[in-house]
Amino acid sequence: MADLAAQVAMLEAENAVLRDRVETLERDAEAQLRLPPGLGLTAHEARIFLMLMKRDVCTKEQLMNGAYDHHHDGDLPHIKIIDVFICKIRKKLKIHGVTISTVWGQGYYLDADAKLRAIAMIDAFNAALSRPEVAA
Repeated sequence: MADLAAQVAMLEAENAVLRDRVETLERDAEAQLRLPPGLGLTAHEARIFLMLMKRDVCTKEQLMNGAYDHHHDGDLPHIKIIDVFICKIRKKLKIHGVTISTVWGQGYYLDADAKLRAIAMIDAFNAALSRPEVAA
C-alpha cells in the first residue's frame, strides 16, 4: 500500500511538471506566431486558429481544451461552440484566401496551402504594423 502511495505521489509530481512545460511551450509558440488585431479574431478564435496552424488535424475536444484551457473555472459551454467558432473564423479568414477544412467525424484542419497563405497574411499584417507611418 505504501508502495502504491509513493507511485501515485511520484506520478502527480511528474504530471505537475509536465503541465508547466506544456503551458510554457504553448505560450512560447503563441508568442512566435503573433496574430495581428486587424484579423478581428476574438481570444477564443485566435487560440483555435493557432492550434489549427500547429497541428495536422484538431478534434473538437482538442480545440475545446485549447479555447478553454485547463485553468478555466466554472461551467464550460457545449462542445458545439467549436462549430460556431470555426464558422466565424472561416468567415473572417475567407477574404485572405485561408480556408479551414473538415475531416468528417474527426475534426478540422488547415492544408499546407492554407497554412502558407495564413503565414503570409500574418507576416503582411505584422510588417504593416511595424512601419513607422502605420504605427504613428
